[in-house]
Amino acid sequence: MGRDDANLSAAKRSFRSAKEEGNRQEEARWANVIGDILKNRGEYVEALKWLRIDYDVSVKYLPEKQLLTTCQSLGEVYLRLQEFEQALIYQKKHLELAKDANDLVEQQRASTQLGRTYHEMFLTSDNDHLSVRNAKKYFKSAMKLVETLKESPSFKDSKFFLKEYIDAHNNIGMLEMDLDNLEEAQKILTIGLQICGDEEVEEDNDARSRLHHNLGNVYMELRMWDKAREHIEKDIIICKRIGHCQGEAKGYINLGELHYRVQKYEEALRCYQKALELAKSMEDEDALAKQIDQNIETVKEAIKVMNDLKKEEQKLKKLTRETATAKGTPRERKCLLQQNACLDSLIEKSRMIFAWVKLREFAKRKKRVATELCDKEKLSDSFLAIGESYQKLRKLDRSIKWYMRSWEIYKSIGNLEGQALAKINIGDVLDSDGNWTGALDAFEESYR
Repeated sequence: MGRDDANLSAAKRSFRSAKEEGNRQEEARWANVIGDILKNRGEYVEALKWLRIDYDVSVKYLPEKQLLTTCQSLGEVYLRLQEFEQALIYQKKHLELAKDANDLVEQQRASTQLGRTYHEMFLTSDNDHLSVRNAKKYFKSAMKLVETLKESPSFKDSKFFLKEYIDAHNNIGMLEMDLDNLEEAQKILTIGLQICGDEEVEEDNDARSRLHHNLGNVYMELRMWDKAREHIEKDIIICKRIGHCQGEAKGYINLGELHYRVQKYEEALRCYQKALELAKSMEDEDALAKQIDQNIETVKEAIKVMNDLKKEEQKLKKLTRETATAKGTPRERKCLLQQNACLDSLIEKSRMIFAWVKLREFAKRKKRVATELCDKEKLSDSFLAIGESYQKLRKLDRSIKWYMRSWEIYKSIGNLEGQALAKINIGDVLDSDGNWTGALDAFEESYR
């Protein structure tokens, strides 16, 4: 931070000097430099004050093309503050100015920023389809522009726009991941890393860190835990080395999520605590700190649920022994119904903490109990839960098989709600597997 303070003081001296001399171009430039230093320190509100000075001086006294950098900087800071509407105003102005100047470089930068803002809007909404379409449009536009720039005679044999080319792969891969197209996301992000290797991009590079961050997320969703951890830890190490405090905090959030998914709650809490310390060391990262606090509360709740689940498992063992003793007596049915109720509770608790292997185990036991009870509805409920466990474990073929068996029994007993649920789940699996026509058919049938 000492070096930052020295740079900030020097920049402020240069700004005052330019202002006293009436050199408007240098006054605007140094205001932008100060804003950039403050932005990198996480002091976004203070950064905005200086970037507004840059903008006001540029609008009043300088040619229109001087606004390109200013609009980009303002758009980025408003995005970090999650003030999306303000971010879009400056980013769209940035793109408009770049098109007027026929400046492909600035068009590419503006398109990338617009894609990121719409992507963030999509992530913070329940299901904002318009934002996701806009994100895809701008990210693809940015990719086409950077490919055009790389192939132009002026830059063909140079490393200009390499970072932008890598980032374009990262952005599209990230979006595919959020749309649950995990294999496609993995492919695009891996190409990005291959480009880093082929072009000998240094190890401690922010473009590499972003690729590792998103590959960690993709492998986590694919339940490939070792690969996920490898990429997440590489992201954290790079961010620490290059002094990217926000990136390091987000890396620890990812690592905490990984531990949470495999029910290693103490490790998850340690990671989230480290992320929180980093977030609080930055001036205006309140939203990030709030997210981490929520994650910590989620883990604490999961610990309580896991403790309840263990007690419930002991109860199930006792009920299983009592059922064996009551075999062939009038008490047998009562014991089986108690087992079924206990298993329903265990299935729900497993679902709450994403313990999908446990959920599968309890659902299969419910199937055996339902068979002994000769209860078709309970049997189809168990098939539905088994299908869900395989879906979450990314074993999609097995998931479809169990969902279909569930649907067939629901249909045979005339249970419309059960049929609708089974078809919705079948649609979700087909959608994840890229069979969109089949998914649409299943969703339409569930609606009927």
